Amino acid sequence: MGEVDEVQERIKDDMEAMKEQMATMIEVMMSMKKIMEVNAAVVATTSAIAKVNLTPSSSLNQINNLISGMVGKELGSMGGPHFVQV
Repeated sequence: MGEVDEVQERIKDDMEAMKEQMATMIEVMMSMKKIMEVNAAVVATTSAIAKVNLTPSSSLNQINNLISGMVGKELGSMGGPHFVQV
């Protein structure tokens, strides 16, 4: 009977160890779930920002051309190109 008791005790210990391992695995999986949720929120925010384009690129090009033209006129009225050393 002593041998059966030893086997049952080992089985009991193994089951306890498995319960602890499963609890650890569940903790890790919950942490991973939280990370995935945060990443999904970041992606959603980034996508939403990308969709909201307050200044279309054609408007930016027009503004750049306007500013370049104004600066060019100012430099031209001074007698030609001027180089600035930094």
